[in-house]
Amino acid sequence: MRRSVHAVIIAIFCLSSAAGSNPLLLAPTGTTLTTGQFRIEAALSPGDRSGKYFWFVTGFMQLEASLIRAQNVVGNTENIFGAQWCFLPETCITPAVSFGARDVGSQSKEGAAGYLAVTKRVCTEGVVPVLKEFSATLGLGVGGLRGPFAGFEAKLPVGFFVQGEYDSRNLNGAFGWQPTSIFRLKAYSIRHDTYFGAELLTSVF
Repeated sequence: MRRSVHAVIIAIFCLSSAAGSNPLLLAPTGTTLTTGQFRIEAALSPGDRSGKYFWFVTGFMQLEASLIRAQNVVGNTENIFGAQWCFLPETCITPAVSFGARDVGSQSKEGAAGYLAVTKRVCTEGVVPVLKEFSATLGLGVGGLRGPFAGFEAKLPVGFFVQGEYDSRNLNGAFGWQPTSIFRLKAYSIRHDTYFGAELLTSVF
């Protein structure tokens, strides 16, 4: 009986922690990918007028490593490496709580940062017909993340979703459609510029 209870608890923790990834767009979240999962995302501006963004994130247990590659229109590139530890995985009761570092190589104009991020998901499908699930993040950063930051993701019917964040400097957002469990098409507003792209979230095993 005790083994069964322990197995259920472990399964809840694993399923909860696998539901999201850090960062949302540019701001961190409290959730992390788990072992074997990775996320690849690309956002390109129309006619390459504002440059492009690339994301790569992978997890191992409650640890996660990330890279955001930002390239402007003249070809200047920032490689923003990050690492995060999920101190408390999300459950049906508790939020996900993580500590992390962003831009550890100090390649961005904002510079290196440390942060605390807390994320909680709520299933709203039976309460709000047009909203299937809602997650919210609150965090506090130092250094390149100058103070409070926040974000949300709202999942809508037929695979549509909306994301928004305040990354301690700018308001960013995305609207998209998720035709399968591992693939999304997205339109972004990042630092007042428009981008279009796609996201792939999958597992190697």
